[in-house]
Amino acid sequence: MDLLSRAELVALAQSRGTGPAVTLYMPTHRAGEAVQGDSLRWKNLVNGVAPRLAEEIGTRDAERLLAPARELQADDRAWQHMSDGLAMFLRADTHETFRVPAPLPELATVGDRWVVSPLMRLLSGDERFLVLALSQGGVRLLEGSRHAVEEVQLDDVPTSLRDVAQARGDAPAPMARPSSTASRGGPAVFYGHGATDERARDEDVRRFLRQVSTGLREVLASQGAPLVLVGLDRLVAVFREVNTSPDLMDEAVLQDPGQLSTAELHAKAWPLVEQRLREQRSAVMERLGELRGTGRASSDPGAIAEAASQGRVDTLFLTVDPWCWNRVSEGSAAIAALGADEAYAACEVSDTAATDALLHDGKVYITSQQVAQDSDMAAAFRY
Repeated sequence: MDLLSRAELVALAQSRGTGPAVTLYMPTHRAGEAVQGDSLRWKNLVNGVAPRLAEEIGTRDAERLLAPARELQADDRAWQHMSDGLAMFLRADTHETFRVPAPLPELATVGDRWVVSPLMRLLSGDERFLVLALSQGGVRLLEGSRHAVEEVQLDDVPTSLRDVAQARGDAPAPMARPSSTASRGGPAVFYGHGATDERARDEDVRRFLRQVSTGLREVLASQGAPLVLVGLDRLVAVFREVNTSPDLMDEAVLQDPGQLSTAELHAKAWPLVEQRLREQRSAVMERLGELRGTGRASSDPGAIAEAASQGRVDTLFLTVDPWCWNRVSEGSAAIAALGADEAYAACEVSDTAATDALLHDGKVYITSQQVAQDSDMAAAFRY
């Protein structure tokens, strides 16, 4: 799975180059028999957009541009390691691929830009969260949604308390005992007896967690998603003291993560996140209701798109599930030439409004909740 930062999404939205841009989206499966069908659906999606692309640049150049998508389709191992959604962005000189823990439309577009609004669900705080599992034997960061969590590969983060204790350079005491809060089966940390050794142990724990916090700083700062701690009381308390992430939740799962499977971590963390998201969404929706009739809120797509292009959108709600693209295509894969398919014009308006709001530092909520009786969009304006 791939962590996608706001900066990367902005870069995708701003990207312009020579020749046409192709966007491919598809929901995927993590496990089960449906995994085998995902590669076939991907093949059909690529085959569906190939003629549209060939109309612009010819069959040979179209196949050259689509080569990374074809290669992925043939990679059986890759399909065994998917998440909930797959996104690929292609141009003649570049391509980007993301496996993400969020449902996506089944969509292929050809145009002068990439369609990026489906990925905004990852940054909107709507059902997406991070879990930091803390133990003295190791640290794990997981990303997920209401459906599941999946581990994220970490760099520049210490692997265990033992590493930090040994780096301190003290000679081991003649007696060893596992820390009382170490995970079952975890590495022993060596200390002697007495208050001095207890202070050294506490300082090692604090140094370990401070290094963890420092190593995660850049990753967490780029995500903007709720962060749930899982760990025993002492580790959780000390991490809160050294933490620098503003997204750390007050609630935590006070249990040894070494005893929990990935599915169990999700089952314990998600209810905490769901309650927080429900409260945040209710507060924003209440504010939106208060602004109706004042000229600073609207559910008219045209008015919202115009305001977004001017940088006036503070908060935008976009209702999906199903996405506009797949409603128009009546549940099948949507294949669209941007600016040329009138049937998808309303979907383009939604995507452009969301993209412009993002580029002007507006908050974009991609949600399954209906935000207005007469529209899939609602927005609060800055002025």
